[in-house]
Amino acid sequence: MKTITNKFMEIFKLKSEDWQIYKNLRLEALQQDPAAFGNSYEESVARTDDDWKTKLESKNNYIFVAQNGAEYVGMAAAYQEQGTRIKHTGYVWGVYVRNTYRGQKIGKQLMQAVLAELKSNNEIEKINLNVNVNQIAAVKLYESLGFQIAGTLHKELKIGDEYFDEYVMEKIF
Repeated sequence: MKTITNKFMEIFKLKSEDWQIYKNLRLEALQQDPAAFGNSYEESVARTDDDWKTKLESKNNYIFVAQNGAEYVGMAAAYQEQGTRIKHTGYVWGVYVRNTYRGQKIGKQLMQAVLAELKSNNEIEKINLNVNVNQIAAVKLYESLGFQIAGTLHKELKIGDEYFDEYVMEKIF
């Protein structure tokens, strides 16, 4: 377990027995910022506990959380693509910080932990992510970490009758 600590916050990688922490933060994120994620709250809340546990048991998943005292305030996750031709690629997903903690560089610290974990995997040479074009702060965060916009996916998400475009962003190590 990698741990990054400052005087207020601890950031660490979840283990399989921490699945409930992951489940709670993920469901909260899907309710608070539905246009930021490809999955919906409704389909995610229907998952079994074993589904949530399995996500953390995979050696190719990296899920980090930020903890302030007893409170879990954010998460960021990534996985390594599988398959001979794409295993050099990681994919960042599930980045979320509670509203009351935004603007305190927690998202950046979470992303730095995820990027360090991906970089320590000698197979990974490139990292991809998708971000809603309307999430300006998130786009700026990713750019500050060396990601570049590689393209735009139009009408990538549909929530009710509303469509959202996403940027595809990439970072090459």
